[in-house]
Amino acid sequence: MTHVDKSMVVNPQVVVRVVRDAHEFYEQNGIDERYENIALDLIRRYVSSEGVPREVDSFFSAALYVVTRHPWSHPNPITKTQFSERLDVKESSIDWYTDSIVDKLRYTVLYDTSRLPFFMDPEGTVASVIDSVVKSSVGEEVVRSIIKESVVSPNALAERIVDRLCSVVKIVPIAFVEEIHNLVQRKIEEESKRLLDQLEGR
Repeated sequence: MTHVDKSMVVNPQVVVRVVRDAHEFYEQNGIDERYENIALDLIRRYVSSEGVPREVDSFFSAALYVVTRHPWSHPNPITKTQFSERLDVKESSIDWYTDSIVDKLRYTVLYDTSRLPFFMDPEGTVASVIDSVVKSSVGEEVVRSIIKESVVSPNALAERIVDRLCSVVKIVPIAFVEEIHNLVQRKIEEESKRLLDQLEGR
């Protein structure tokens, strides 16, 4: 059974209707407006590209679950079980739609030391700052390597960037330092390859 109907994916009126339905669902459940607005935007983005989910209440719940577990909400001890009970939706359904949102909208999942998940929006502030810092840092290292013919190891550069993100700018809570280190290291590799290919005319 498919969970998403893509037949009307291009119809803006369908997107508007689903967003309004979600607003009613959140209102009935007394959801804080700050979270609601972010969840509604996530819903708009998802439905615009993927179509209308079959189980809308479960989808609305998963969207809310994702936005309430932003890295800045740490520590956030609320489990998926408590969350599903609060909204009277099956936990397995929230699970399915959470995975779908993460996959289709390319969210990054960060785990704290208790292995609880937190979700980073690729279009959000945290991801933008990380991308910006990695790009500028790698750019500086590439030109420095051209001039001085010496290269800083990707690991040392990653440590420097992570220290800046977690301790100086404090854009990401220190609880995610290891996860951010892995993410930054991957981004350094991608950006280094991109710049070197550019310099070599590939």
